Amino acid sequence: MATQDYKPGDVPLEEQDDRRLFCKFHYKGVLLLVVPILLAPILAGHPVLICRFIYISLCLYLIYILNLMARGGLAFIYIVFIPVAGIAGSGKVSTSYYTDLIFLVYGAIFMGIMMDSSKLSERLGVCVASIVGSSLRYLQIFLTIPVFLLAFLVSPTLAAAFSMKVAQAVITEYDNAGIVKMNSDESRYEPGSKPYPTRPVIGIYLTCCYTATLAGSLSPFVNPNGVICDIFWFLSLENMMLLMVVPGILGLFVMVFWIQILFLGLFGGSVRRDLAELEGNRAGFRQSMYDKRQAMGSWGIYPMLVFILIIILFILVATRNPRLFQGWDDINTANESGPSVPTIFMAILFFAIPANYFFCKYYVCRQPETEGTSPSLLGWKAVNTNTPWADIFMLGAAFSCVYCAQKSGLYEAVAGAMTNPEGGSGPLQFVCGALFGTLLTNLSPATTVAKTALPIMVKAGGTFVLPFATALHNQFLLPVSSPSNTIVAGWGNIRPFQFLMAGSVLTIFMFLTIAGFTALLGSTAAPLFFP
Repeated sequence: MATQDYKPGDVPLEEQDDRRLFCKFHYKGVLLLVVPILLAPILAGHPVLICRFIYISLCLYLIYILNLMARGGLAFIYIVFIPVAGIAGSGKVSTSYYTDLIFLVYGAIFMGIMMDSSKLSERLGVCVASIVGSSLRYLQIFLTIPVFLLAFLVSPTLAAAFSMKVAQAVITEYDNAGIVKMNSDESRYEPGSKPYPTRPVIGIYLTCCYTATLAGSLSPFVNPNGVICDIFWFLSLENMMLLMVVPGILGLFVMVFWIQILFLGLFGGSVRRDLAELEGNRAGFRQSMYDKRQAMGSWGIYPMLVFILIIILFILVATRNPRLFQGWDDINTANESGPSVPTIFMAILFFAIPANYFFCKYYVCRQPETEGTSPSLLGWKAVNTNTPWADIFMLGAAFSCVYCAQKSGLYEAVAGAMTNPEGGSGPLQFVCGALFGTLLTNLSPATTVAKTALPIMVKAGGTFVLPFATALHNQFLLPVSSPSNTIVAGWGNIRPFQFLMAGSVLTIFMFLTIAGFTALLGSTAAPLFFP
């Protein structure tokens, strides 16, 4: 019997009348009703607006983590219920979805799609595969080096997007060679949607975004370190790096080790057995990649142009506001040009510059040897098809979460509680600051939290706010915890619970090390503010 294509309007789940299989086929619909009902007692709490915000946010994130409904629809819950709850107007809530960072994400995604359209990602993937061979562990370790350097010097978001496309190209070669199975056989919630990746593939993808985040925590060139130091005039970038250098480097080693255990079968398990079954296909892989690279021939104008423009994009972003020296953004002191400015500027060029120059010969009255159309480097059809819209919408909801928390009075209430004599001793305030910062930065990107919450949290004093600020680098638990996570989750089709599973150990480790080194070196880094 031929497989029938899924069409909009079809029942997304197969029908089942057997009541014994009720939970298997209908549990998501039941939980969609049960979760809001179970959390309803929160609405009876005080202060009223804060409790309403907590209720709405808990419902949103639980439904998101449990994958109970489409992310693209779930993302707009704040737009509906925050105005109804009396927390903020719909206009302001809608605007909060579209921050400067969201357009940086769009630009990074356009760059990655252009890499695929020009087959630049395939060329780079073949080069990487010919270097690392057929070993997933070598591939993971190899990827951490360029991702770390690019995220440290340029941008974690761009580094994750660039490396993700290269990683996908390498994994495709592995899949074609039978070295690893790229897609799992797990049934998808919505027929016709992208297949879910296997565990080894998830491990490689997560390496890209986690490495980018860890590199950003050490960097004096990228946010949130720059935003934190702008708010804390007494904390220099050098001292911020002093607090983060050991946790960041140790976290990198822990991340590599934990992913190898959980996803690459370092100590055995089902993953190792599955990979062992494909062991016989590894022979001659490196030579086959070398042969393929030779067969692909020299680079054409299309991938060369794309690669040159990507390098220009990296240079523009890196020199925008490097903080250690003046950048081109310092020329105009009246208005700030955020990271979206160079990224979207280059994205416009991606759509404008032609992929070939056959037409140029007509201007000198010569017939080109090979005739053909002159499409742009990036077409909208490719963008529309390959952009993870639902994940970007959820990232917008995470940005809005920070704004809605501010409008509900949550930050003021927490800062007030910490300055109250009954709020606890210094050590308790320190732990509360680290916990609260870790919570917020896993629900929303760190830069947005720093810009919105830190100016209010300063009122709580250095014992609370310094561990709060350093904890903002601990963003590993959800796809919306950082733009890097969002891009990798969207392109890789990695679900929130898989991020929770992968990021749990790393989050606990980073919490302990960041808090420990903040307590140990805080008085050295900020002697006027931290006792």
